[in-house]
Amino acid sequence: MNNAATETDQLNTIKLLRILKKWKKQLLQIFVASAIAGFIITLPFIMKPMYKSSAVLYPANLSPYSKETPTEQMVQLLSSEDVRDSLVKTFHLYKHYGIDSVNGYPWYEMMKRMDDNISVGKNQYEAIEVAVFDEDPKMAQQLCAGLIHFMDQKAKSLIHIRALEAASVNKVMMDHEKLILDSLDEQMTTIRKEYGITDFEQQVGSFAREYYRVMAGGGANAKMATMQKNFEEKGAEYMFLKETLWRVRGTYNDYRKNYETAINDAQKDLDFHNTVSPPLVPEKKDSPKRALIMIMFSLSVMLVAVIVIVYQEQYRDRLLQQLEA
Repeated sequence: MNNAATETDQLNTIKLLRILKKWKKQLLQIFVASAIAGFIITLPFIMKPMYKSSAVLYPANLSPYSKETPTEQMVQLLSSEDVRDSLVKTFHLYKHYGIDSVNGYPWYEMMKRMDDNISVGKNQYEAIEVAVFDEDPKMAQQLCAGLIHFMDQKAKSLIHIRALEAASVNKVMMDHEKLILDSLDEQMTTIRKEYGITDFEQQVGSFAREYYRVMAGGGANAKMATMQKNFEEKGAEYMFLKETLWRVRGTYNDYRKNYETAINDAQKDLDFHNTVSPPLVPEKKDSPKRALIMIMFSLSVMLVAVIVIVYQEQYRDRLLQQLEA
């Protein structure tokens, strides 16, 4: 059965070669005509040449918002609507792309055009590859550089907003702890003034030594009796206030440090990318690739022509067989 199938395939191949030989002149003419047609449709006045300006970047100084990597965060920033809107306004893209900014769906048309002309993605090295296509090589470079610039501005704005929010939260907590500190300090000041307790641990030690000395000499005096009473009434409270004050002061200092860090972050002027390859003005068009289009167009036309010829020959053979029968 395999031999029969192989023999049939060989016969079909021979038959196909005979058909191609028979029609070789016409096929050659079709090939030349299709090549000429492919050349014509790639002429600049028919198919506009597109120029590509590209850049390779690594993220820098980006703070994560979730589990995304800095590279993924940069991709989101470069693709954000705010960044695109800045490009549209700065480079007058409605006019440049010939989009009616009043009637129809101008923003939808603009986003569709930008999706076609702007490519942003990460490569296997976790670097960002940005590519911008345009009919004007200088505009392609300017748009690519502008995209990176506005991405930096967007990242800076987000960092600034987040830093100010952190500063605001820490300022509220810092002020709250300061009120507690002031209240504790006021209570301790009252005890110092009214009860003479300034350093309870040291004073108790000194009082004990003096007490035993006085008692050995004949008994305590009124001053010592008053001090003992003050220690008994306010000593524990003073120690509690002192320990609480120490703990609250530590919390206050933590909030103050966080507040100062946030203010410092909000005032920083950082770049959020490291450039591996900057965007340049392209010297050669990126598309259309004339030779490739001519070859693919010619081969496609040739394939269709061969199918039509084979079908025509098969139909002719069947018709002759019917007439002979």
